[in-house]
Amino acid sequence: MDGTSRDALLSMFQDAITMLSLTRAGFCCHDGSGLEVAAALGRAIHKRENDLTEQLLAAQPEREGLRFAPSHLERIGDAVEGLIRCVRGMESEGTVFTDNGAREVDQLFEKALELVECARDVALTGNAVLARHVEIESMRFHDTASDFARAHEARLLDGVCAPKASSAYLAMLDHLREVTRHARRITARIVAVGPQPVRRSA
Repeated sequence: MDGTSRDALLSMFQDAITMLSLTRAGFCCHDGSGLEVAAALGRAIHKRENDLTEQLLAAQPEREGLRFAPSHLERIGDAVEGLIRCVRGMESEGTVFTDNGAREVDQLFEKALELVECARDVALTGNAVLARHVEIESMRFHDTASDFARAHEARLLDGVCAPKASSAYLAMLDHLREVTRHARRITARIVAVGPQPVRRSA
Protein backbone atom coordinates (compact mmCIF):
# COMPACT_ATOMS: atom_id res chain seq x y z
CA MET A 1 0.00 0.00 0.00
CA ASP A 2 1.48 3.33 -1.02
CA GLY A 3 1.80 6.26 1.37
CA THR A 4 -1.18 8.14 -0.08
CA SER A 5 -3.54 5.20 0.32
CA ARG A 6 -2.19 4.45 3.79
CA ASP A 7 -2.75 8.05 4.91
CA ALA A 8 -6.25 8.10 3.43
CA LEU A 9 -7.18 4.85 5.18
CA LEU A 10 -5.75 6.07 8.48
CA SER A 11 -7.72 9.31 8.12
CA MET A 12 -10.94 7.41 7.48
CA PHE A 13 -10.36 5.23 10.54
CA GLN A 14 -9.67 8.33 12.62
CA ASP A 15 -12.89 9.96 11.45
CA ALA A 16 -14.86 6.86 12.48
CA ILE A 17 -13.14 6.78 15.88
CA THR A 18 -13.71 10.50 16.47
CA MET A 19 -17.33 10.17 15.34
CA LEU A 20 -17.92 7.38 17.86
CA SER A 21 -16.08 9.24 20.63
CA LEU A 22 -18.11 12.43 20.11
CA THR A 23 -21.34 10.45 20.14
CA ARG A 24 -20.32 8.77 23.38
CA ALA A 25 -19.62 12.18 24.90
CA GLY A 26 -23.04 13.39 23.75
CA PHE A 27 -24.66 10.42 25.46
CA CYS A 28 -22.67 10.53 28.70
CA CYS A 29 -22.64 14.29 29.21
CA HIS A 30 -26.08 15.11 27.76
CA ASP A 31 -24.29 17.61 25.56
CA GLY A 32 -25.25 17.56 21.92
CA SER A 33 -22.68 20.16 20.84
CA GLY A 34 -20.38 17.54 19.32
CA LEU A 35 -23.11 15.59 17.56
CA GLU A 36 -23.20 17.90 14.55
CA VAL A 37 -19.45 17.40 14.10
CA ALA A 38 -19.96 13.64 14.42
CA ALA A 39 -22.72 13.73 11.81
CA ALA A 40 -20.47 15.74 9.46
CA LEU A 41 -17.73 13.13 9.87
CA GLY A 42 -20.26 10.46 8.94
CA ARG A 43 -21.10 12.30 5.74
CA ALA A 44 -17.38 12.61 4.95
CA ILE A 45 -16.88 8.87 5.44
CA HIS A 46 -19.69 8.14 2.98
CA LYS A 47 -18.19 10.47 0.38
CA ARG A 48 -14.70 8.99 0.61
CA GLU A 49 -15.55 5.29 0.66
CA ASN A 50 -15.73 4.75 -3.13
CA ASP A 51 -12.62 6.79 -3.91
CA LEU A 52 -10.52 5.07 -1.25
CA THR A 53 -11.67 1.62 -2.35
CA GLU A 54 -10.61 2.48 -5.91
CA GLN A 55 -7.23 3.72 -4.63
CA LEU A 56 -6.66 0.51 -2.70
CA LEU A 57 -7.65 -1.63 -5.68
CA ALA A 58 -5.16 0.25 -7.86
CA ALA A 59 -2.41 0.26 -5.22
CA GLN A 60 -2.51 -3.54 -4.79
CA PRO A 61 -1.89 -3.47 -1.02
CA GLU A 62 0.25 -6.18 0.53
CA ARG A 63 -2.79 -7.43 2.47
CA GLU A 64 -5.68 -8.04 0.09
CA GLY A 65 -8.31 -7.58 2.79
CA LEU A 66 -7.38 -3.91 3.11
CA ARG A 67 -9.39 -3.25 -0.05
CA PHE A 68 -12.58 -3.95 1.89
CA ALA A 69 -11.78 -1.82 4.94
CA PRO A 70 -13.40 1.38 3.56
CA SER A 71 -16.76 -0.34 3.01
CA HIS A 72 -16.73 -1.69 6.56
CA LEU A 73 -15.81 1.76 7.88
CA GLU A 74 -18.78 3.16 5.99
CA ARG A 75 -21.01 0.59 7.73
CA ILE A 76 -19.51 1.65 11.07
CA GLY A 77 -20.39 5.22 10.14
CA ASP A 78 -23.96 4.12 9.42
CA ALA A 79 -24.20 2.49 12.85
CA VAL A 80 -22.85 5.57 14.60
CA GLU A 81 -25.35 7.72 12.70
CA GLY A 82 -28.00 5.48 14.27
CA LEU A 83 -26.49 6.19 17.69
CA ILE A 84 -26.56 9.91 16.97
CA ARG A 85 -30.27 9.69 16.15
CA CYS A 86 -30.88 7.86 19.44
CA VAL A 87 -29.00 10.46 21.50
CA ARG A 88 -30.76 13.34 19.76
CA GLY A 89 -34.11 11.64 20.26
CA MET A 90 -33.40 11.18 23.96
CA GLU A 91 -32.52 14.85 24.31
CA SER A 92 -35.59 16.09 22.45
CA GLU A 93 -37.97 13.78 24.34
CA GLY A 94 -36.32 14.12 27.75
CA THR A 95 -35.64 10.37 27.89
CA VAL A 96 -33.43 9.26 30.76
CA PHE A 97 -31.91 5.83 31.31
CA THR A 98 -31.60 4.23 34.73
CA ASP A 99 -28.15 4.46 36.31
CA ASN A 100 -27.51 0.82 35.43
CA GLY A 101 -28.70 1.34 31.85
CA ALA A 102 -26.48 4.39 31.38
CA ARG A 103 -23.43 2.54 32.79
CA GLU A 104 -24.07 -0.43 30.53
CA VAL A 105 -24.31 1.65 27.37
CA ASP A 106 -21.20 3.62 28.30
CA GLN A 107 -19.30 0.37 28.92
CA LEU A 108 -20.26 -0.85 25.45
CA PHE A 109 -19.27 2.51 23.91
CA GLU A 110 -15.85 2.19 25.54
CA LYS A 111 -15.32 -1.36 24.29
CA ALA A 112 -16.57 -0.52 20.78
CA LEU A 113 -14.08 2.36 20.61
CA GLU A 114 -11.26 0.06 21.68
CA LEU A 115 -12.14 -2.51 19.02
CA VAL A 116 -12.30 0.05 16.19
CA GLU A 117 -8.91 1.40 17.31
CA CYS A 118 -7.54 -2.16 17.33
CA ALA A 119 -8.97 -2.77 13.85
CA ARG A 120 -7.13 0.34 12.66
CA ASP A 121 -3.88 -0.97 14.11
CA VAL A 122 -4.40 -4.38 12.50
CA ALA A 123 -5.01 -2.67 9.16
CA LEU A 124 -1.73 -0.79 9.51
CA THR A 125 0.43 -3.60 10.90
CA GLY A 126 -1.18 -6.93 10.01
CA ASN A 127 -0.53 -8.02 13.60
CA ALA A 128 -2.04 -11.50 14.06
CA VAL A 129 -2.01 -11.34 17.87
CA LEU A 130 -4.01 -8.12 17.81
CA ALA A 131 -6.39 -9.59 15.23
CA ARG A 132 -6.98 -12.54 17.56
CA HIS A 133 -7.67 -10.08 20.38
CA VAL A 134 -10.33 -8.34 18.27
CA GLU A 135 -11.89 -11.70 17.40
CA ILE A 136 -12.14 -12.78 21.05
CA GLU A 137 -13.19 -9.42 22.46
CA SER A 138 -15.87 -8.87 19.83
CA MET A 139 -17.45 -12.20 20.78
CA ARG A 140 -17.29 -11.20 24.43
CA PHE A 141 -18.85 -7.88 23.51
CA HIS A 142 -21.86 -9.58 21.95
CA ASP A 143 -22.25 -11.85 24.98
CA THR A 144 -22.10 -8.84 27.29
CA ALA A 145 -24.63 -6.92 25.18
CA SER A 146 -26.99 -9.91 25.34
CA ASP A 147 -26.59 -10.06 29.13
CA PHE A 148 -27.33 -6.34 29.37
CA ALA A 149 -30.43 -6.75 27.18
CA ARG A 150 -31.74 -9.44 29.51
CA ALA A 151 -31.06 -7.30 32.58
CA HIS A 152 -32.85 -4.44 30.84
CA GLU A 153 -35.89 -6.62 30.20
CA ALA A 154 -36.01 -7.43 33.92
CA ARG A 155 -35.92 -3.71 34.76
CA LEU A 156 -38.72 -3.10 32.29
CA LEU A 157 -40.87 -5.85 33.80
CA ASP A 158 -40.19 -4.50 37.29
CA GLY A 159 -41.32 -1.03 36.22
CA VAL A 160 -37.87 0.47 36.87
CA CYS A 161 -37.37 1.39 33.20
CA ALA A 162 -39.88 3.46 31.21
CA PRO A 163 -41.07 1.93 27.91
CA LYS A 164 -39.95 4.94 25.85
CA ALA A 165 -36.45 4.59 27.30
CA SER A 166 -36.52 0.88 26.47
CA SER A 167 -36.67 1.35 22.70
CA ALA A 168 -33.77 3.82 22.77
CA TYR A 169 -31.69 1.53 24.97
CA LEU A 170 -32.20 -1.54 22.78
CA ALA A 171 -31.56 0.46 19.61
CA MET A 172 -28.26 1.71 21.02
CA LEU A 173 -27.21 -1.84 21.88
CA ASP A 174 -28.00 -2.93 18.32
CA HIS A 175 -26.01 -0.07 16.78
CA LEU A 176 -23.02 -0.75 19.04
CA ARG A 177 -23.16 -4.45 18.12
CA GLU A 178 -22.99 -3.39 14.48
CA VAL A 179 -19.93 -1.21 15.13
CA THR A 180 -18.06 -4.12 16.69
CA ARG A 181 -19.24 -6.56 14.02
CA HIS A 182 -17.61 -4.50 11.30
CA ALA A 183 -14.45 -3.92 13.35
CA ARG A 184 -14.21 -7.69 13.60
CA ARG A 185 -14.86 -8.12 9.86
CA ILE A 186 -12.05 -5.70 9.01
CA THR A 187 -9.51 -7.66 11.02
CA ALA A 188 -10.80 -11.04 9.79
CA ARG A 189 -10.37 -9.96 6.16
CA ILE A 190 -6.84 -8.72 6.77
CA VAL A 191 -5.54 -11.52 9.02
CA ALA A 192 -6.95 -15.03 8.96
CA VAL A 193 -7.53 -15.90 12.61
CA GLY A 194 -7.68 -19.65 13.11
CA PRO A 195 -8.15 -21.70 16.25
CA GLN A 196 -5.59 -21.40 19.00
CA PRO A 197 -2.90 -24.11 18.81
CA VAL A 198 -3.18 -26.93 21.32
CA ARG A 199 -0.17 -27.11 23.58
CA ARG A 200 1.10 -30.61 24.26
CA SER A 201 3.16 -31.49 27.26
CA ALA A 202 6.60 -32.92 26.59
